[in-house]
Amino acid sequence: MVRPPELRPARPGQDPGAHPRREPPDHPRSGRRREDPGGRSARRVSSTDLGRAARHHGVAIRYTDAWGNKRVVPDETLAAIVDALTRDRDDAPAPPVLVCWDGAPPGPEELASAGLDDTVVGRATLVGEDGEELGRLQAPTPRRDGGAPTRLPYGIHDLIVNGHTAARLVSAPARADLGWPDRRERAWGLVAPLYAIRDRRALPAGDLTSLEELGQLVAELGGDAVATLPLLAELATADGAAPGQHPYAPLSRMFWNEAYLDLERLPELAPGRARREQDAQRGAPADLADLAGRASAMRPLLDEAVSALDADADGRLAAFRQYCARRPDLEHYARFRAAIELAGPDPRRWPASWRDGTIPDGAVSEHVVRRHQYAQWATDEQLGRCATSLRDRGVGLVLDLPIGCAAQGYDPWAHQRCYVREMSIGAPPDAFFVSGQCWGFPPPHPAAERSTGYRATRACLAHGLRHAAALRVDHVLGWSRLWWVPEGAPADQGAYVRYPVEEILAVACLEAWRADASLVGEDLGTVERSLRSTLARHGIAGMDVAVFDLAHRPGRRLRPRRGGVALLDTHDTATFVGWLTGADIAARERLGLLSPDAAAAETAARDETRDVLVTRLVRAGAVDDTERDDSLAVLEAVLEELGRSEAGLVLVQVEDLWAELDPHNVPGTTTEHANFCRAFPLDLEEITTATRAREILARLGAARRDGPGRRR
Repeated sequence: MVRPPELRPARPGQDPGAHPRREPPDHPRSGRRREDPGGRSARRVSSTDLGRAARHHGVAIRYTDAWGNKRVVPDETLAAIVDALTRDRDDAPAPPVLVCWDGAPPGPEELASAGLDDTVVGRATLVGEDGEELGRLQAPTPRRDGGAPTRLPYGIHDLIVNGHTAARLVSAPARADLGWPDRRERAWGLVAPLYAIRDRRALPAGDLTSLEELGQLVAELGGDAVATLPLLAELATADGAAPGQHPYAPLSRMFWNEAYLDLERLPELAPGRARREQDAQRGAPADLADLAGRASAMRPLLDEAVSALDADADGRLAAFRQYCARRPDLEHYARFRAAIELAGPDPRRWPASWRDGTIPDGAVSEHVVRRHQYAQWATDEQLGRCATSLRDRGVGLVLDLPIGCAAQGYDPWAHQRCYVREMSIGAPPDAFFVSGQCWGFPPPHPAAERSTGYRATRACLAHGLRHAAALRVDHVLGWSRLWWVPEGAPADQGAYVRYPVEEILAVACLEAWRADASLVGEDLGTVERSLRSTLARHGIAGMDVAVFDLAHRPGRRLRPRRGGVALLDTHDTATFVGWLTGADIAARERLGLLSPDAAAAETAARDETRDVLVTRLVRAGAVDDTERDDSLAVLEAVLEELGRSEAGLVLVQVEDLWAELDPHNVPGTTTEHANFCRAFPLDLEEITTATRAREILARLGAARRDGPGRRR
């Protein structure tokens, strides 16, 4: 997973670099701190009672660390987490949730385990999510009244007794790979951050037209997919980073980033109006993409577009109103954005009446609200057209869903009871981050989310899947458990909190079915073995990254999982050639993340790894002996190896095609490295005409067509 630059974790195979734990500026740690989180609660109860309470709420009292050691969670941590899970929560117990895979109604044992006896079920009516009565369920003991549906329609339904919900049923397909790509296909595609793409228009950052053009290039080369980083709403942070954008710490996981709009394709703007504005932007530095600056520069043009739309009573205005009606939460979000423009980006500093998730009528500019509604509609419209255009060419769009959003973002503000704001998601210590990690994202409250029928989770998934052929779910292990760090505590003083993984999986499979799309789970790092097998059973593809596997086994042929997604590297690692040559080690030493002695040791180890890998490839005939020092020849051979594997989809980072050394993100840096804003040095036309790039992709395409096996 990619974290905000100052909080980025390393992955297995990524070289360690000790650096201090840092939090983003909007994290609660930047304000009031607890000297002894939960200490008073810990003193009021015995360790035995505290452990019992923790287990009752799904908090693990011990865990196995990265070195295989059993660790006991401190009482102070348990007390703080239990307190956060229970404080100010006087809700009635949520109704039990029953998962109905493939629409099979729950049987007697399942109903009985949920506390539904013969009397209750006999009086219960099943009501679908559209309010329609679906009939009655079979009781735990045989009955003659019948009426039980043989198969439940997919959806989230309530079992109603005397006007109250006695149980909630999640009816979902058992697999999430029913859409694209078909598991029998052997697909390949390109990955690129949208902000980095340059085309003939020479804009300072890529837009949705750039994404469509990249997909067209993939189609011309015989590929099947184009993937990008999250396209979600963002705000720049005033942390001095250049330029301060964090695609994996969005403002919301339910709305788009309007900075990716192609203004020239807005029908509401006069021809040439957007082009003149964009011509003025071309003076910006070509090597960095400033999305926040671009979004700010868009405001006057979006204001003009809104005024033109309002004058078009019989045309697109009707479509805009229909879109807003289908998304009643859009006005709520637009008011949140208008409040930011008026009162600043931190809701904690807003007027008291705004902090509970509502903005009173008349408190913010209605025109600004309308501008943000329009921006979301226009962005959704352009992204939808992009996806349709690519689908017509046989190319699927792979989008990305982060694990969380900014602590002061829209989602925790709008769904306050569903998030635990005094906690942060993170990770326990490992070989790369010996002090643990704290990412600054408030975790979802398991019971509160469950009581709403996973409303927020469903909204995030539905939004991400809306135009996607496949959706990559970042840090998918969070569906099973998350590492919670209490406010003010060190990152290593956290604990794992369990989530109802089967229920969340059912919700995810349901939303994927509704969107006719597939799911990819980012399961890198320390993941429970049982979770990987569970994800595979439900058709959620895993991910295998070559630089991780080669770091441990360079002398073995790469064998990514069947039907999964295979990559050379990711946006959160060194580039392939950067890894191969050790350029990432030198960069981290230069940035102060490695001592000279540590860098020397890692360089020696990397040199040995490279020699073993290249020797293996030469012996296999994949690399000529005269090409030992040709990094692109080695890259091409490794990519062919992935292509001949049983992976369902092989993705190539675009910048690997020209042996880029500078990664999009360096874990552990803030202002020291320009993270998530570097534009490509080549535009799409230059990539298209680059002979070596075409040769690399042609060899990959041939390997995908030839199927598994050794080189001939």
